Amino acid sequence: MTITHSTIPENSAIRWDATRFGLLPLLSENVEALEREGEVFIPALLDALLDPQRFVVAHVLLTRMTGVRYETFPTWNGLYVELRADGEVVIDPDQRRRLHQRWRKYFHTEPRPDMLPA
Repeated sequence: MTITHSTIPENSAIRWDATRFGLLPLLSENVEALEREGEVFIPALLDALLDPQRFVVAHVLLTRMTGVRYETFPTWNGLYVELRADGEVVIDPDQRRRLHQRWRKYFHTEPRPDMLPA
């Protein structure tokens, strides 16, 4: 299989819930399968961070795969997720470039920090 950013599932493959501990991403089976494949997908995930249809999945998977420490409220590792009372989830795609920059900085820092750089 050729690994490209289009291999990454779209953002709708993650549902969001709010718990007393903060935001919780709920991964579909195909996202969980991709996570199990591991680091081979990291270059494609970095590319997918710039895709408005895939950046959420890429950010969540990078967070989980790298094991960085992260907050779950008021953002989920820097991702602003609005959960409305009617159940609608709103995630502004304009934040994808900032997340991309933060992840690039993380992967270009040695030793790697334990949290995603600001």
